[in-house]
Amino acid sequence: MALLKDNLGRERLLDLLRDEIAEGTAYLRDQVARSAGQETTGTTTLRAHGITAARFTGWLSQAFGREDVLLAGHPEHYSIHAADGRVNIVETLGEHVCSFFMREWDDSTTPAAEGLPDIEAAHGRRSRLVLEDGTVVGSISNSFSEEEEGFTAHLSVTLPVTCGPQVVEHHLRHFAVEFRNWILRAAAER
Repeated sequence: MALLKDNLGRERLLDLLRDEIAEGTAYLRDQVARSAGQETTGTTTLRAHGITAARFTGWLSQAFGREDVLLAGHPEHYSIHAADGRVNIVETLGEHVCSFFMREWDDSTTPAAEGLPDIEAAHGRRSRLVLEDGTVVGSISNSFSEEEEGFTAHLSVTLPVTCGPQVVEHHLRHFAVEFRNWILRAAAER
C-alpha cells in the first residue's frame, strides 16, 4: 500500500477517492442529524513495554509533521496532512472512507482532562472530529499513563449513537493497529 500511495501522491489518491469521500461525508452528516445529539463511546487499551509515555508522545508530536509516518500507521490511512493549524485525516470509518479534521497533536493537550481514564495530564490528548465546514461528528480522547517498564494507552472514540457499535468497534480496532505500529516505530527510533 505504501508504494501505491507514494506513486500516486496525495492529490491523485484523493481525486480517486473523491466519490467515496463524498459518500462518507454524507454518511457522517446523516448520523449527526439522526442521532439528535446522542453519542456513543468506546475505549481500547494497549500496554507498551520498553518505551515511556513521555517518549512516545514526544515522538508522536514530531511524527505529526511527517505524513509518511502517519500513513504507515494503518493501511486504511489514505491521507493525513496538516494545514491551517489542523490535521486533515482521510481514513476508513466503518465501511466508509471519511475525511475529517482534528487539532494537531500538540494543540490537543489536555492539562485538566476530566473524564479521561487514568489520565496523566502531560500525556493526555483530546480533539473533536469535524467536517470541512466545521460540523462536529465526534471526538477522540487518548491518555498515556506511565508504568514500570512502559506505559498504558487508553484510546477512546465518541461518535453519533446512530453509527452503532460496529462502527465504534471498527475504529477501536483501527486505533489498536495504528497506535501499535506507531509505538513500535517510536521504540525502534531511539
